[in-house]
Amino acid sequence: MDRRFFLAGAGGALASLPLAAAAAAAGGKKGSVDLIRSYVANRDQFPKTPVPRPNEVLHLERRPDRSFDRSSIAVRRSDGSQLGYLPPASMGLLATLLDEGFSAFAVALPTTGTGGSDLPVQVYLKKDLSGVGWAASV
Repeated sequence: MDRRFFLAGAGGALASLPLAAAAAAAGGKKGSVDLIRSYVANRDQFPKTPVPRPNEVLHLERRPDRSFDRSSIAVRRSDGSQLGYLPPASMGLLATLLDEGFSAFAVALPTTGTGGSDLPVQVYLKKDLSGVGWAASV
């Protein structure tokens, strides 16, 4: 593929991100952008932590010190007890955003009742950019 076409396509995709974020925000939690539907993995490592109620807000915490996955994001209940981790395959971008000062949270979704250990969640990015440590340049 010609590099010019690739860059033009990538630039167009990047330019559309604010529009997609604005559209997603219209249906999301107030003051946040609906980012991705995911699940809490590794629940078996935290068996004593009870399953959250549907619509319970969950805290997300970066865990770059975790040797298994440097982009780890822990999922915690409001009392601080850990539920597990967001799956690493789809959370690299969110980990980078959190490292840059953005903040995010998850909301527990109703379980499917299939008996699996994974807990479905909806991840939201907060719109407040006051903690972000960089500025756009032209």
